[in-house]
Amino acid sequence: MKEYLVLSGTGPDKPGIAKAISEVAYKTGCSIEDSRMALLGGEFAILVLLEGEKKALETFSSSLKDLEAETGLTFSARKTGARPKYQVEKGVPYRIVVVGIDRTGIVFQVTELLARHGINIESLDTEAHHAPVTGTPMFRMTITAEKPAETPVRTLREELAALCDRLNMDFTLEAQA
Repeated sequence: MKEYLVLSGTGPDKPGIAKAISEVAYKTGCSIEDSRMALLGGEFAILVLLEGEKKALETFSSSLKDLEAETGLTFSARKTGARPKYQVEKGVPYRIVVVGIDRTGIVFQVTELLARHGINIESLDTEAHHAPVTGTPMFRMTITAEKPAETPVRTLREELAALCDRLNMDFTLEAQA
């Protein structure tokens, strides 16, 4: 029977971290079902969903101290179930991108608006950087979400437009195939 384990880790970035984790997964008989890796500030962060038989996942978990010593990361692992496919009844997938000058509260204000409409966020990625030439702090947020069919696109677009106008930002809202 398939079982699942979520592995999270943070620590200093260096070459070979993904190789080390995938090697232990392979050697213990686990499969990497999903993963996210990012360099955040000066720290490397990783999230991995492992799948395998109970014994394989136990063997993987027992090797975490050695993996920490090899990679320099601190790991946490916990059992989980298969990903429940939360679906908004009669939902439609959308991609939302918000771009503009960076300021505190952008993520909160956009996600609060989406939550009010029962929109389920599947992924949310943010990036802050400085604009070329001017050095202005810029922000970009990309969201993949499922909009309930009963939420009019026009209403969502108008409310996002009003919010982005207040924040002096631009946005795109696109249905995904």
